[in-house]
Amino acid sequence: MAKRISQTQIAKELGVSQSLVSLVLNGRRDGISDESYSKIWRVAVANGYVPRGMQPVHAPEARRSYVGIVLRSGLKLDRPSNTFSHVQQGLFKVLQKSRISTTFLGGERDLDETKLFELLGQRDPLQGIVVFGEVSEPFLRALGALRVTLLSVYASTPGLCHSVAPNEKQSLDQLVEHLVKLGHKRFAWLGGNSQLGRHHARLGALRECLKTHELELDDRFVVSVEKGDRQEGLDCAEQLITRLGDDCSDAPTAWVCHNGLMARGAYQFALQRGIRIPTDVSIVAVDRTRICTEIHPYLTSAGSNPEVIGEEAAKLLCKTDEPGENRIFVDLVIPSEFFAGETSGPVSG
Repeated sequence: MAKRISQTQIAKELGVSQSLVSLVLNGRRDGISDESYSKIWRVAVANGYVPRGMQPVHAPEARRSYVGIVLRSGLKLDRPSNTFSHVQQGLFKVLQKSRISTTFLGGERDLDETKLFELLGQRDPLQGIVVFGEVSEPFLRALGALRVTLLSVYASTPGLCHSVAPNEKQSLDQLVEHLVKLGHKRFAWLGGNSQLGRHHARLGALRECLKTHELELDDRFVVSVEKGDRQEGLDCAEQLITRLGDDCSDAPTAWVCHNGLMARGAYQFALQRGIRIPTDVSIVAVDRTRICTEIHPYLTSAGSNPEVIGEEAAKLLCKTDEPGENRIFVDLVIPSEFFAGETSGPVSG
């Protein structure tokens, strides 16, 4: 068996003092530069050096053993997000190949800067942290203070961390183009998670896309609610019909839903009211999750594949260097995919 390198040999190879090598290999971090700390551990681990008292969890190489997941406010493990479950699957699939695991750190409401440092400190074996969804800037800065690679999915945060986001404009372009070709001119928006930037981005994109076809979104037909599940889809559809009253001469023939769950809820409401889908109304969703095709009727939908978003986030984490003062943050936008399902059809009459 080859003789393992000694502290003296490491010091000589790197041109540093043996006392500095000893401090680093026995867990000292304070007062030692990132460059010296990383170099010493790199040489030690590469040569299999394991002295008494060595704490390998402190090694830069060991810090690449897992990725932490943080959820935006409103999301909980006992109520998993349809979208983010796909993201997590894509993240896990890629990280597993590099023998990197994932762990749940908590939600935005559960963590503050003090708790984060108590939970992780700067010495835990973190490859990075992935934030699922839109969080407040102070919270994101607190995560950044941990000095690990930070990445946000489904929210763009220029200047604060890396991000991987869907192409909302392309998704609405695809849906509007499809519906216009079918003869639709009157649209409704059934929006959820109204407090988040993703809702505003999708609604804004819908208005913009309609304008390119010389159409407008009537404010009477814009219904937005705080959450975005099946019940909210049903509630939005009910509010829309209530606003229309008895005069349905100018009623929208196409309902664009914030996501697939809301589209399922809107479809359920239509069934209850005797509204024929897609004969009377077409229902489409800004979504490309399993909810769109898990049961019939398949939803006409368009969106960036959330599993691909997770995969690209993992790839970015795997190739990103340790954080420094002059970081260049990457903002990836994932192309949208369109699917013509069973819930859209030509305008009747």
